[in-house]
Amino acid sequence: MEKVFRYSIKAIIIKDDKLLVESCDYGRGRFSKLPGGGHQWGETMEQALIRECKEELCLDVNPQRLVLARDYIAKNHNSQTDLASFHQAELMFECQVDDFSKLACGKEPDGENQQIKWIRLDDLEKSDFYPKAIIPYLKKIKDIKETIVLGDVN
Repeated sequence: MEKVFRYSIKAIIIKDDKLLVESCDYGRGRFSKLPGGGHQWGETMEQALIRECKEELCLDVNPQRLVLARDYIAKNHNSQTDLASFHQAELMFECQVDDFSKLACGKEPDGENQQIKWIRLDDLEKSDFYPKAIIPYLKKIKDIKETIVLGDVN
C-alpha cells in the first residue's frame, strides 16, 4: 500500500458571522469544508492559497495570518472514505476578501458537484462541516493571537 502525504492550504473567510465553505461530494457523501487545496512544488503557502481560491471560487484572497494547523491521518480516524495510507497536513489562513461579486464562478471547481455556500458560525456544529475539531476555534477566531497546532484531529 503506497503511503500518500500532502499539504493542503485552506482559507478561513468569515463575513457577517458566516463562514464560506465548499460543499463537496467525491462519491462518498456530501460534506462541507474550508476552500483551498494542494500545495504545489515551488509555491509559497500564500501563493498556493491565492491560486486555489482563484481557481475554485473566482475570489482574490489576501491571506492575513496562519491561524490553525492540523494533521489528518486517516488510519487513526476509522475513515470509511479515505485510504488508511492517506495523511494530510492542513494549514488554515484567515483571509480578507474585498470583492465577492464573482464568487462561485471559478474555472476549476473542487469536483463536478461542488457548491459554494455560507454557514452561520452558530450553526456549524449541526451542519455537515468538517473538521468538527476546528469549529470552536472558528467561532472565536478574533481571540486567537498565535497559530494553534491541533495535531491529528477530525
